[in-house]
Amino acid sequence: MKLIIFLAICMATNLVLPVVNCLGQGNSSASKTITGEYYDWTKTMKPENPWNHDYDQTLVMKMFLCSRGDDGGVDKVYLDFEQALEVVRKLDNLTLGVPKIIYLVGWQFNGHDSKYPAWNQVNNALKREQDETSLQSLKWLMKEAKKYNTTVSLHVNMIDAFKDSPLWEEYFEKDIIAKDINGAPIPGETFNGMTSYQISYTQEWEMGLAQKRIDNLLKMLPELKDAGTVHIDAFHSIRPAAYKEGENSDEMSPFLGYSIDQEIATQRKIFRYWKIMGVDVTAEGGMYWLRKDPFIGLQPFAWHFEPENFKSEEWHGKPEGFQGLPSDLYCGTPMHAEGKIMEDPINLNGIKEEFCTKVVPWFMTNKIKKTGKKNVIWKFENGEVYLPVSWANNKLLVFTENGFKNRKLKLPEHWKGLDKVFLYSFGVNGTQFLGELTVRDLTVNLSLKQGDSVLIFKDLENSNH
Repeated sequence: MKLIIFLAICMATNLVLPVVNCLGQGNSSASKTITGEYYDWTKTMKPENPWNHDYDQTLVMKMFLCSRGDDGGVDKVYLDFEQALEVVRKLDNLTLGVPKIIYLVGWQFNGHDSKYPAWNQVNNALKREQDETSLQSLKWLMKEAKKYNTTVSLHVNMIDAFKDSPLWEEYFEKDIIAKDINGAPIPGETFNGMTSYQISYTQEWEMGLAQKRIDNLLKMLPELKDAGTVHIDAFHSIRPAAYKEGENSDEMSPFLGYSIDQEIATQRKIFRYWKIMGVDVTAEGGMYWLRKDPFIGLQPFAWHFEPENFKSEEWHGKPEGFQGLPSDLYCGTPMHAEGKIMEDPINLNGIKEEFCTKVVPWFMTNKIKKTGKKNVIWKFENGEVYLPVSWANNKLLVFTENGFKNRKLKLPEHWKGLDKVFLYSFGVNGTQFLGELTVRDLTVNLSLKQGDSVLIFKDLENSNH
């Protein structure tokens, strides 16, 4: 009965699901239907199932909240949940209401890289004073952020494990922790003074514990389904230590003997399981040395997206003569922002310039690729940007790195008939009216100082962000 209900949901939501018979391993009937088969994206140039977000028309960022110390405890709180919302508000002002996704780093236990593989505790150091629990505070942040055109979600990890994790004993006894041929756990990289160990995706899946991890997180925080996206850090296919040593690089766990291709197939199951639960999986990398498959059509976005890597490296399913991927199938972000937020969460110095010179052109470029339309009056080169704010009506952005005097700027054809337009500045606290510009022959005359940026509004009616 459960399987019938599940398949009915898939049909109702147009969810494409590769299925096999129901004799597979796993905790739920949903997981038993999932295969690890390769998805041939070249047939449609579309994802296996539609993405929940238009990642090539969304600004994706991370926000680092808390670091973990070498003793396993809290090291430093950069932002608690209340402070995080204030940053979200300021970012929305700086980015002119662009659709945003922000993944929270260090939201769990005692900060970033704390007590993996467990996810079942929200960091108490981030709690708002007026809430009873840190979980309530996280739920509050995710809800309030929507007011600022922002989807807040989580940064998690599905490969690393630490000995102080509440799941360590179970994962060790069930051989999910990667072990050498003698059964000893294999040390991995050291993060903030603590040694990590890696897990076998396949063993965790076969034990039903990957599904259980995901299920329990979604049960604890159903708001994740509403967010529709999650970010998996370090979703490698090859254990980093094995790659560096040059030994056993064809096995995640020599003790188990699963091949890397088997682990990759299980990663595909994980992508599909999250998707069945209503959540897209983005990841830290796309195609790089610890992967043989970039999971095109299953993963919409990579934090470190390097198009040249897709061209230069060999990978599963790489077409002959491969030249690139459409941005709505696979993309990265034009602005990471995480470091700048950590350095200056009050003023967010440096983000505005990066927004002008990288984000706005990135959005416009992706839009041009989709529509094939390009207007010759737009400019984004040599330290100057003159572009429409493509996600908002009747707004133009002007930025100059070096400054200029009495520059004639042509206005869009659909602004014909205007005798004046309105000039605004913008910053962390929103827009501020600067004055009017006279329009002659659909042209305005403008002077800006070095590093200046302004907005030109078609009319006052649309001036309030």
